Amino acid sequence: MASDENAPALESDDKSAKAFKELIRVLEAAAWTGVESVGLEWKGEDLVVFHEIGNMGLGTTKIDKQLQLDVIAEIVKRAQIGRKHKGHMRLRLLGQEYSVAVEEYDSFGESALTLTLKKRGKNRAE
Repeated sequence: MASDENAPALESDDKSAKAFKELIRVLEAAAWTGVESVGLEWKGEDLVVFHEIGNMGLGTTKIDKQLQLDVIAEIVKRAQIGRKHKGHMRLRLLGQEYSVAVEEYDSFGESALTLTLKKRGKNRAE
């Protein structure tokens, strides 16, 4: 039986579940607007989300201040990027299967992430 990608892990605690819910909220907002990728960068004490299509930024939002570090930990865990700088996770966003490529990089001496969204499923050549 296939596991539910959007279910918190059995060993997860309440913080993990809340962080995962916040991550899904951010990614669903991006998918709804047709964004190709989402950048997560620290601006002062805030974890800021950048919506991007190609090289063009479409706007920003912030992650709930109390969940910022937990959201990062949830991404690292689900994409399995502990020692690596790249990973993938599968999620259901807005009823559609997505493959999310996660890449960690350095932004002015601080860790930042790019999450690239790609719809899975139907073959586009119909």
